[in-house]
Amino acid sequence: MSALNVPTSPAAIKKLEKQFAKEEKRDTVAVKDALKDVQSTEKLKAKAQKAATKADQTIEKITKVETVTQKALNKATHQHDAVVVDLRNAERDAEVKHQEDDRLTTELEAKKAHAAEEEHRTKIRELREQAGIATPESRLSDEST
Repeated sequence: MSALNVPTSPAAIKKLEKQFAKEEKRDTVAVKDALKDVQSTEKLKAKAQKAATKADQTIEKITKVETVTQKALNKATHQHDAVVVDLRNAERDAEVKHQEDDRLTTELEAKKAHAAEEEHRTKIRELREQAGIATPESRLSDEST
């Protein structure tokens, strides 16, 4: 056995007890500070965890809104494309109808002009017949008989 170096004088023992008391007090304060630090870190961790969970929930909500919005956009794009096709078809149809109207207007004017010319010839023929003037057509019919 080794001999312990233990003071035997009461003053040395008292001094040693004071040292132990100071060390104990220092250790107690250090443990207390460490526990406070652990509690503080646990609170910060809980707050960070709560904030992360809230951020994840926000992402889920926004993702749902984005999905709904994307569907609406796709639907609107499809509707727009369909309307553009309908518009082009309507424009083509209107152009064809305008062309037909123009063609019929020209044809009508030509037929009116032809009818007016025929009416004019008929009146001239009637006036000549009334006046007894031979017309080129009547000469042809006289020669053939």
